[in-house]
Amino acid sequence: MSVWSGLAAAGIAIALAVAVWGQPLWEWRLDGPQETEVWSYGPFAARHTLFNKTTGNLTEDRTYAYAQLPGQPRMAAAFAEFGQFFLIGLLAAFGGIALAAVSAWKKIRGIFAGAALLASCATFLYSGLSLVIGVPPAATGDGLGLGGGQIPEFRGQAISAGTTLTWTPVMGWIVVLAAGLAAAWGSSDLWHARPLRRATSKIAKASAPKSPVRMMPPPPPPPVELVREEPPEPDIEEVFVIASNGLLVKHMSRSLMTDKDRDVVGGMISAISSFVREAFTERDGEVHEVTLGEHRFVMCSDPSLVVAVLVKVGETEDIVHRLRHLIALLKDRYADRLVNWQGAPLDGIEDELSVLWEPYHLPPPPAV
Repeated sequence: MSVWSGLAAAGIAIALAVAVWGQPLWEWRLDGPQETEVWSYGPFAARHTLFNKTTGNLTEDRTYAYAQLPGQPRMAAAFAEFGQFFLIGLLAAFGGIALAAVSAWKKIRGIFAGAALLASCATFLYSGLSLVIGVPPAATGDGLGLGGGQIPEFRGQAISAGTTLTWTPVMGWIVVLAAGLAAAWGSSDLWHARPLRRATSKIAKASAPKSPVRMMPPPPPPPVELVREEPPEPDIEEVFVIASNGLLVKHMSRSLMTDKDRDVVGGMISAISSFVREAFTERDGEVHEVTLGEHRFVMCSDPSLVVAVLVKVGETEDIVHRLRHLIALLKDRYADRLVNWQGAPLDGIEDELSVLWEPYHLPPPPAV
């Protein structure tokens, strides 16, 4: 951890945020027999195109600012709120860069730059994840569903009478989450950076008078017995089980988390897991750890589900084996229902998850 690595991470966060400027975040596409209609929603404007399949020409290609978006007041409000928080996060990232530069000149502590980048991370992640919660009801309220029907989730498809309606997030939304994670990385590097004191030993040696008396060196101190401290056991606060479609299958908690907080955190875990899985490489079964401030999310993914725990204190090494063991048990018991899970309760899943709170030991592997 150093000021320079924090500066590099903050620069990456700003570069990703600037890249979002020209990228669409969410797309609505209606393919009919005669024409294709597309609405692409960016950070500050929406683009509407109509393509005539008979003539092969674009009959309309217009861009609307959200203040003048026709017939979609709820969608305009949802994306305008995203734009406000996105700008706040970008300004906080620039502030973190400036404070990190001052820290590099050894004038202030890095905690100020770390706080600015942490605020940037929070606003970037909030602006991106707020679309997951806000866009489906806004699109349904504005009548964007097929035949005026509902759009129940952030990504989906509906087909009727030769007409196909698809709605999906696009690259800009993923880049926003990546910018938030880069800002979190920079914040963790800068948080503990301290200014260095200038050495004054040469001046002190030059001004100190020479002593004619030869001093004997002091005796060495007695040996100190080293006491090995055992790391504290991990303290698990929350457990989330998320299906492959992003829906929250089960949540267990020691605290009284509200439904809204639970859905937001579940959506965040699903988004981060999808980002790690899609943007980098397919590595199902590996355990990933994401640190946001004092909170650490330990996630283990599989093609059919993701299991994540929120840990506040303690070492997370022991949790790795238990998460892999738990995923094997859940797949063995609920494999058929988890593949296309749509909200049906899974009997007995609480008993499977409650073992995470029992005294820590390495469990035996599941029977083959």
